[in-house]
Amino acid sequence: MSKLIQSLSALWLAVVCATASAVSPADGSDAVLAVHSQPEGELRLQYTRDAAGEDAQMITLGLAQDYHYLRDVNGLRVYDYRLRRIYSAGPGNEFANDSLYAEVWFRTAEIESRVRLRKALQAGAISPDKAPSLQDPFWMESELGVTAPGLPRPVLQRSEADGRIRWLLDGAEVVAVRYDAEPVPPGIRAGLRRMWSTFAHIHPSIADDLTASGQIPNELWVTTMQPGKSSTVLHWKLTARHWESHARFPLSPHLIARPTTSAGAFPEIFKLLSKEIADRKLPPTQDAYVARTQSALDRGAGLEALLVLIEMNLAAGHPSGQCLPSDPRVYCTLSVKAGPLIKSDPRYMIAFGRQSPDVGDRGQFDTVPNAYVLRLLWATRPPGKGVVFEQTERDLLAALSASPVADFTKDTGDFYARAWQPMAAWQVWDLGRLLAGHTGDDLLHPIDSLEDQLYVGVPSLF
Repeated sequence: MSKLIQSLSALWLAVVCATASAVSPADGSDAVLAVHSQPEGELRLQYTRDAAGEDAQMITLGLAQDYHYLRDVNGLRVYDYRLRRIYSAGPGNEFANDSLYAEVWFRTAEIESRVRLRKALQAGAISPDKAPSLQDPFWMESELGVTAPGLPRPVLQRSEADGRIRWLLDGAEVVAVRYDAEPVPPGIRAGLRRMWSTFAHIHPSIADDLTASGQIPNELWVTTMQPGKSSTVLHWKLTARHWESHARFPLSPHLIARPTTSAGAFPEIFKLLSKEIADRKLPPTQDAYVARTQSALDRGAGLEALLVLIEMNLAAGHPSGQCLPSDPRVYCTLSVKAGPLIKSDPRYMIAFGRQSPDVGDRGQFDTVPNAYVLRLLWATRPPGKGVVFEQTERDLLAALSASPVADFTKDTGDFYARAWQPMAAWQVWDLGRLLAGHTGDDLLHPIDSLEDQLYVGVPSLF
């Protein structure tokens, strides 16, 4: 029976992933609305939120079976749980179509990073004055909305008086609620837990209690902590409640997709990959790569030949594997021919060092016609002296412009993930998985596995 359940779970995850990839980050809102063509029941709520020293804000919250959204002074943010997407729209005609997996990854990766930092502080490896001020486990988990196994569980006291329920930590109130008398309709109640993860910085254990009530707040008080500042109490007050039985998906039609960030070269990378998907562009054939390699060998250009072979391997969509002695595969026979030329090239050790070359050493590769492959590989290595983010980003754009190799997007997305820009990373990976040359066993396959792990590991956010 367990094997049957596992098989069904794997099949279900595959269906989910196939559905989630049906809409590209480069698609306009009409593609999203086509998936959500049928109206559904939506609980529409309006709150005012105030805090000491701040002007009151009006917030609209919509809660449905497949989505929820928040509309405030910053615009509209929609969480689409059918497609595993997050849409952000402002007053113009553009919107960002991001991956829900990117947000979940950030939450989990960030709290793991803070746990490691906390352990280093406890071991005395880092001076306390060089560490962030928020190292208390409760406030870390409240801010990020996820728990970490390496942190102690907070001891919370719960009390109720005059219809007001309070949660206290060390005798101080951290959350309080007065529920609306009317319960949430059963058909959308499952979305409450997901909503709490995005509505306010509430500890997951308190969010579980709020969800179990099956109600929405008439009033809500949440204590928040910010680095270097005293605590602040945010107060929400319900001003309107409406059940819309045939609500349309909350995105406006005809919106144009925009890159998730306008900084640096990312908009150009986004535009380039979007066009290559639309044009169904493919990298050169394996025969073309073989001809290019042989031409480089005939000219004694061993480094150039090696880079052609690396790109050829990546363009094939799956690793060639280790070459054995007398291996008849063309990749292996060409590698053997290139070997002596490569070893005699003094640039080889610099090109394939543990860290990327210093800026001062890079000029010697300018005469290599396919040095973009090297610069792609360097982008995910520890940077050499003088190497800056902006130039590495331009190098990645150059590699992606040279050829529509799907595996190039894996390194590009890794670059943004390491820079703690998960939304940009996932837009690149999502676009890469829609390229015509993408195969199921190429370097992007681990992203599929990572998404499955996130879904299973943090179900409250999906």
